[in-house]
Amino acid sequence: MKILVLITALTTGGAEMALFRTLHTLRKQGVDALVVSILAIPEKPVPTLGAQVCSLGMARAQINMQGLLRLRKIVRDYQPELIQGWMYHSNVLAHLARLLASGGKRIPLATAVRGSLTAFHQEKWLTRAVIHVDAFLSRWSDRIFYVSQLAHQQHNEFGYAAAQSMVIPNGFDSLAFRPDLQARIRIRRELGIPQEALVVGMIASWQPVKNHQGFMAAAAMLAKQRPDVHFVCAGRRVAFDNPEAAAVVPDAIRAQVHLLGERRDIAALNAAFDVAVNASHAEAFPNVVGEAMACGVPMVVTDVGDSAWILDGNGEVVPPGDAGALAQALTHLLMLRPAERQALGQRGRQRIVENFSLETVAERYLCEWSKLCASPV
Repeated sequence: MKILVLITALTTGGAEMALFRTLHTLRKQGVDALVVSILAIPEKPVPTLGAQVCSLGMARAQINMQGLLRLRKIVRDYQPELIQGWMYHSNVLAHLARLLASGGKRIPLATAVRGSLTAFHQEKWLTRAVIHVDAFLSRWSDRIFYVSQLAHQQHNEFGYAAAQSMVIPNGFDSLAFRPDLQARIRIRRELGIPQEALVVGMIASWQPVKNHQGFMAAAAMLAKQRPDVHFVCAGRRVAFDNPEAAAVVPDAIRAQVHLLGERRDIAALNAAFDVAVNASHAEAFPNVVGEAMACGVPMVVTDVGDSAWILDGNGEVVPPGDAGALAQALTHLLMLRPAERQALGQRGRQRIVENFSLETVAERYLCEWSKLCASPV
């Protein structure tokens, strides 16, 4: 099966990583995929796990004739059996890619919505416009895949076509993301954190919606009661050389805060945490929750998107934007005896293994793609 996948960019993000993990899992089942990025390939792209990738080389917010001609050539040379859009901008371009295909045969088209609309009014005006266009074009999609129940509901209410839509959550590699004592020791040694210290971690790129400021406010409250706790943050632009990120770190806890920037060893970082946090104001199906749980780490999550459903009682859920509630929930988990915290983390890992395995999720995509290729509408 030859699939052409269009994606907005090859930056390291949850949606991008979910795509390449899925394609990697399906390669041994005969799925040959070519991933086309709208934007130029960055200096440090997301790990593509062996997938074929190329770029249209378009600048952000600019669609140019050269890029469209390149897309036409790619589609006609590759001759895909199916076209898959992955995120709003690439969904729109996927419709155009189908029109550019030659041969007279109508290629099946699937699109994917990877986020919620909770923070729609905080998006840039161009992104809001693209979402409106994607909603209009959705009536011509043969499948629409949503990453979460919330995203499905919100987009249907927004005007997306309800027919042929379904929810396929993210899958997690429970072999890569697992409890790892050696990684715990190694990461703590690298960061200069005592092995016996308690560590609270947050994995998220620098975006207002991720609410690093709220996490730091909660950290400051917690540190007044537990000055021995260290706080580790990793993600694109989450570093002290980013003035915006550095500014949200209170001076009183600066010595306990580690801003690592973008990292590739996310599984190892999670294994070094005692408790993980997702403090977002909005989410759909957050990868960071499943990844931490797969590593056996208890979590505190804000009640956004499908976070509470994924957690399923194996941690704490707090209202978004409430730093006090976040600090209180962290205090509760850190006050547990180590054996109690470990048992809570193990129950969380078991939930991920049983309900969100990468193999199960990849098989669902393969099933739907196979149906479309066998009976194009």
